[in-house]
Amino acid sequence: MTEDIYRNLQKRLDTYSIGFPATDSGVEIKILKELFSPEDAEMFLGMTPKLEKAETIAQRIGKTVQSTTEQLEAMTDKGLLFRLKKGRLSRYGAIPFVHGLFEFQVKNMSVDLAELFEQYHKESFGQAFTGSGGMFLRTVPVQESVDIGHNVAAYDDAVAMMKNWPKLIWIGASAAAYALPPVPRKPCC
Repeated sequence: MTEDIYRNLQKRLDTYSIGFPATDSGVEIKILKELFSPEDAEMFLGMTPKLEKAETIAQRIGKTVQSTTEQLEAMTDKGLLFRLKKGRLSRYGAIPFVHGLFEFQVKNMSVDLAELFEQYHKESFGQAFTGSGGMFLRTVPVQESVDIGHNVAAYDDAVAMMKNWPKLIWIGASAAAYALPPVPRKPCC
């Protein structure tokens, strides 16, 4: 039964954005088990990408508003869904793996999870990502044109920004996180 929840979750995520394809090794299920408890997976499957109030979600899944709200807030804290908060009103929505679940994990990513992401990238997700052709990052102007401009920060600006950071996190094409030492404070040339 638990395996079915995670497979259903994988299939749902595979319908969003770039997708979340299955692998022969099942590494995608290991990732989902690291991120989601069975209860969180069930809640996610009861949601849609459309932003909805907790009351609407609670009614759909047959739980109380209070328990649904508490679980949605806990899932938000874990980076498992998107929340839009305006004043005292919160709306929640399911999110894709990229751009969504993966990016929300970066600040809390363990070495084990980073290794699973790297394995997944090599086995399946890298192909899905490059095969998407950038369709998920398309600008669609509505009733007006968009001016195209290419701005590149000067080298000195980038160095100044990095000097103020105690350490940097780099997420490479392999989808693994690496802690880098502080940037040297003397000029390199």
